[in-house]
Amino acid sequence: MALCCPPGHGCNAPGGEEPCALALCQAASRDEEDAALALARWGALEAAAKQNCGEGERRFRRRAFERARDKALIALAMTRGRRGGRRPLAA
Repeated sequence: MALCCPPGHGCNAPGGEEPCALALCQAASRDEEDAALALARWGALEAAAKQNCGEGERRFRRRAFERARDKALIALAMTRGRRGGRRPLAA
């Protein structure tokens, strides 16, 4: 399973028809702070892997990236809905 995307989505989607989470974050990073943070956390994860850091460090970096990625994807979905002119659901 690819670490860049959530299970069942993006690179891990059945059929591979969804865009990678990193590509979505890259496209939105100038306007969305959460997307920029996710990209920074991905870079830290890659650096930890290249530096042969211990398993605990890599796990910490992976989980930090996953939290940032998920927050960014939620923000992008919420923003896209708002830009599309959709109205909020009535309470």
